[in-house]
Amino acid sequence: MIKVRPQLGGMGGSDITAPIPASRLRWQRGLSRALFLLPIIFMMVFFALPLALTVVWSVFERTMFWMKPGFTLFSYENFFFSARLDNFLSSMMHSSVSVVVSFVLGFPIAVFIRRRIPQVAQHRVILLFILPFMVSEIIRIFALRPVLQRTGLVNTVLLELGVITEPITAILYTPMGVIIGEVMSFLPFIVFAGFLAMEAVPKYIFEICDDLGAPRHRVFIDVILPLAAPGIFAGGVFIFVNGLGVALLPNILGGPGAVNAGLIATQAIAALDFPLAMAVSAIMMATLLALLYLGHRLFNLTRILSPIN
Repeated sequence: MIKVRPQLGGMGGSDITAPIPASRLRWQRGLSRALFLLPIIFMMVFFALPLALTVVWSVFERTMFWMKPGFTLFSYENFFFSARLDNFLSSMMHSSVSVVVSFVLGFPIAVFIRRRIPQVAQHRVILLFILPFMVSEIIRIFALRPVLQRTGLVNTVLLELGVITEPITAILYTPMGVIIGEVMSFLPFIVFAGFLAMEAVPKYIFEICDDLGAPRHRVFIDVILPLAAPGIFAGGVFIFVNGLGVALLPNILGGPGAVNAGLIATQAIAALDFPLAMAVSAIMMATLLALLYLGHRLFNLTRILSPIN
């Protein structure tokens, strides 16, 4: 039993011991343990378990309207020995291009915010890049069509400026349209991840580089990139995986010939081929885990939130 000695105001400031019942202590400890375990249980039930069931269901046998227990690799054969594999590899290439473009556009923004914006206002500026995600994804993607189409804003401005003589038709319903949609949809994540990585870098490192007269491009290549590599990789993985999985992008911006893994899974579900949809999901999950393992081995992703000495 634990005793506390609260100070009570009075004539002599006398101390009074107030014992805490053992039952109340047990209740408090149980509540603390439950609050700690609740997020873990939630992640196990609604994240880890569904992912494990996805792998199990991917080897089930297909029935007319569902699937039945069994073990068959037909769904994986149906994926790897068909045009679906070519579409998957093409979407991987498009997502890789989106990662590069997002890095070129987004990471300098993160560096600028960290180095040039006063520290009290940095998080407010970062918030401006998160605000677009408060709008529905389908609205954000569909809003690009009147901008990119043949008579859209881009072509109209370029025609008025005399840059082109006829509308550009290669920026919508093509792979370029999908890449533009991925960049516009996921660019804030490379900014946010890059800023988190830069936030762990003390500002005196940049001051030392300036005092030594180091050229800006050498500071960027030799100092900033190595220190921010975990954040850059984490943001790049997020863009890459979402570029593979968001079926709205090729459906709205890519035209009838554009397909990614998410659209393949959606089409399989529409055809009631649930084991194939599970197999595609399992392949995407394996791709993500392989990228995370590679990134952790190369950059130690736990450094993203750790201060750099």
